[in-house]
Amino acid sequence: MAARLANAVADGYREENIASRNRQVDDAKLFVENQLKTVEEALRKSEQGLLVFREQEGRVFLNEEARQALENYSRLDAELEKLGQIKREASNQLRLLKANEALPDSSPVRVFSDDVQALIAKLNQKLVDLNTDRAALLINYMPKHPLVVELDAKILSVKQEMIKELESKLRTMTDRENAIKESIGRFKERYITLPKAALEQASLEREVKINGDLYATLKQKHQEFLIRGAERIEEVSIIEPAVTPGSPKNAPKATLNLMLSSLIGVLLGFVLAFVRESFDTSIGTIEGVEEFLKVPVLGVIPRVDHKEVEQAIKKVFPETLDAESMELLSRLAPLFDLKGVVAEGYRSLKVNLQFACLDRAVKSLSFASAGLGEGKTTTVINLAITIAQDGRRVLVVDADLRKPAVNSRLGLKREPGLSEVLVGTAQWKDVVQTAPDLMLGKLGFDQVLSAPGVDNLSIITSGHLPPNPSEFFNSQRFVDLIAACEENYDLVMVDCPPILPVADAVLIGPKVDGVVLVYQVGKIGRTPLLRAKTLLENAQAHIVGVVLSNVSAEFSPDYHQYQYYRYSSS
Repeated sequence: MAARLANAVADGYREENIASRNRQVDDAKLFVENQLKTVEEALRKSEQGLLVFREQEGRVFLNEEARQALENYSRLDAELEKLGQIKREASNQLRLLKANEALPDSSPVRVFSDDVQALIAKLNQKLVDLNTDRAALLINYMPKHPLVVELDAKILSVKQEMIKELESKLRTMTDRENAIKESIGRFKERYITLPKAALEQASLEREVKINGDLYATLKQKHQEFLIRGAERIEEVSIIEPAVTPGSPKNAPKATLNLMLSSLIGVLLGFVLAFVRESFDTSIGTIEGVEEFLKVPVLGVIPRVDHKEVEQAIKKVFPETLDAESMELLSRLAPLFDLKGVVAEGYRSLKVNLQFACLDRAVKSLSFASAGLGEGKTTTVINLAITIAQDGRRVLVVDADLRKPAVNSRLGLKREPGLSEVLVGTAQWKDVVQTAPDLMLGKLGFDQVLSAPGVDNLSIITSGHLPPNPSEFFNSQRFVDLIAACEENYDLVMVDCPPILPVADAVLIGPKVDGVVLVYQVGKIGRTPLLRAKTLLENAQAHIVGVVLSNVSAEFSPDYHQYQYYRYSSS
């Protein structure tokens, strides 16, 4: 029962997530399908009516003037029908926008129309971009975060402007519709004397043509929505379903429980002492990490107070920064605080990494962590900036095609990127983003312009999120991409997904010159960390070392040095 309940909840959540992310395409497809059934029935009836007429009356022929009059009448009537279809489509677009206006947390709204005006198309693209940025923010922030709320206000403003334009478009089409109806009325009055059979034949033929053209158009639209529906967005995957255990687990054992309860009281002091020792992360503990993993600790990245970071940013950029720019810069210490403890930590990491790679030529490195939220992406970006400040050309590749973060940390567009290159729809040099892209992004022109070394930094973002990224990293195309990048840059740094949840990092490891593990002590246990290292070694990946991230530091005036006394989780 428990397994069925857990699987039902997981399946329900997954289906709801898929439905919410693809609701707009489904609504549009349903609208076209309903219209398709109606028009198909109308076409069948009109064809049947024309067939019956010809069986009874035969073909009716008119003189040139009458034929031309009927053709003009048919053309106006067809234009009137087409205009009515466009009005219905525009009304449906307007309904979708207004319905979504009260639901700021729903899926991004896209208005699909071949007849949309240039301004509406531009606003629609802006709406898509804003919703993409919002989805990227929600990876790290809650919906009530000021950055998300500010973006919601921009989205609402664009929607309201689109609604205004669509309503204006509907009024224009209504005026055109009335003008066509007046012209049709004049034709009817002028050619009322035409033979009744000829008028009826022309009317039937016109109805068949109109319904046939409309049916073909709707059929094409339906195929387009079927293709969009096949490209469904899935953000939730069930890694392993719940199963019923074959035998009872943790069955009650009264005698054993009583004995253990007695022993706990006696051993409580020893347990407390052991806990204190476990949380004492002095130099001995760092050496313990090296002994446990059998790899060197390349660097220790300290944690600093958020208020101190804001003060340091304001010293460099006295002008008022918005909350979004402040949030982005607070994670990029080497850009604004070259003498701070965080920047020193990354410089120390850079030097130790160079020494660790003396025995072999290293042109590419992947960075991975055992679990989520261990500071891997932050480490990759800041280390890349630090190396670029030495004059070396560095390329950062966001290979996390499940929850990418490089683009949001640097304020860049996510698409096009790595996935487009691996699919074959783009060349890798065409998706590389450099200093000009950073200047035009959310970091700000002045902030990037004043930062040293940014002109040596290049980025390939993740691109669109494919359904099965592992297939990309197990392909020859990915190997060729890494080789091409190594020829054009001094160092290629690949940001990988966590090792334990998915296999992507293990597949990438053997294809680069080395792997750097990022570990936040206390975030996960020692056993999962060792398991992650074992998986990389089994894949024949070369592990260069480990970086300890987000370590709280305290300045000691007695020894004039930093003493790391504990690890904090974030």
